[in-house]
Amino acid sequence: MKFLICLLALSFWNLTASSSRISPHGLEHKQPKNFNIDIGKTVVVGQSGATHFKTIQAAIDSVPSGNNKWIKIQLQNGIYFEKIVIPMEKEKIILQGNNPLEVIIQYNDAGQASSSGPMIVNAEYFIAINVTFKNSYNSIASVVPYKKIKVAPSIVLLADKAWFYGCSFISVQDTLADLVGRHYFKNCYIEGAIDFIWGGGQSLYEKCVIYVKAMMNVKGMMNDEMVKSGAMLPGFITAQGRQSEQDTSGFVFKFCTIKGDGTAALGRAYRGYSRVVFYATNMSNVIVPQGWDAWHYKGEEDKITFVEVKCTGEGANKQGRVGWEKNLSDTDIDFLINTKTFIAGDGWMTTLPSSLHIYIKCLGKLALSSVNIMLMLPLYICILYSLIKHNTIIYLFYYILQLSREF
Repeated sequence: MKFLICLLALSFWNLTASSSRISPHGLEHKQPKNFNIDIGKTVVVGQSGATHFKTIQAAIDSVPSGNNKWIKIQLQNGIYFEKIVIPMEKEKIILQGNNPLEVIIQYNDAGQASSSGPMIVNAEYFIAINVTFKNSYNSIASVVPYKKIKVAPSIVLLADKAWFYGCSFISVQDTLADLVGRHYFKNCYIEGAIDFIWGGGQSLYEKCVIYVKAMMNVKGMMNDEMVKSGAMLPGFITAQGRQSEQDTSGFVFKFCTIKGDGTAALGRAYRGYSRVVFYATNMSNVIVPQGWDAWHYKGEEDKITFVEVKCTGEGANKQGRVGWEKNLSDTDIDFLINTKTFIAGDGWMTTLPSSLHIYIKCLGKLALSSVNIMLMLPLYICILYSLIKHNTIIYLFYYILQLSREF
């Protein structure tokens, strides 16, 4: 019954929603048109036309300090060349675009890992939907020596309780500075070459695409020449900074895909108790055989928790892996891959706008395109008839309201 109800709810939702688009990243981006329940205020940002603000920073500045109601900043299509800072006292901000291919926040900045890039988030309860965060500083990295690549994050997260859906993060080194707090990423695209998901965050990445970008060696070879000569330098996907056995931080990748035009290890230990888990992730041949690197903690590998469980693809072949990769119990794995236990034990995700829960919950149960929905319309009519006949139509609307509580 739950399946039928969710199917019907999603059907009507999509019949009234804008059409979905498939990005070159392989992700389907859908726009939650009814994402207004629980929203205290909506402001529109755009570079032309009838908008409230021309810049994103101006919209954020308009949010009152100590804000306790969700404020949605709707972004019109365009490239926003800005360095945006969300202060600690401005919580509950939603940054929403129509499609990450058309809504891009970009800046050309490098140097400090915690203060460079187009977006710095210091406030709790931050949500971003269908937005690209891009640091263009190393955009010519394919034609400069490796040693000239600099730290250039696309976003810096310095607060707890952040949620990203359908977003893209693009740079070369230290792309996603997941530094502090609990964060959830779903259906996102993350691109880089060196330590491009890094920090001391406690985060779950679900159904994300991780793209390993090719680097040059110190001789300054072009990419094509590198590939032909076999001189391509491997990078590192993660550099997680867990600092003690009691530290609850770690990066967990669930149902993700790893691909690219370069090569990389799954991660290296940024701190002595680094923790990274790849679960049911498809890995292409971009992953180097050894898989992991202890970095500055060689000889202390017993403290490091690097794990692969139920992964597939050529890159998941364990032949050649480091001998100190961990094997966790089923109980430990279940704890780490479960959103409620690993990052939302206090229930903070249930306090997000209810319409967000409903949309994502239904989409997760059954992701159908508008074309498929129209083709299956006769089935939906039969389902509706059955619900009416058995006096269960009232439960359809009741169940939709309950979806957020189950998230």
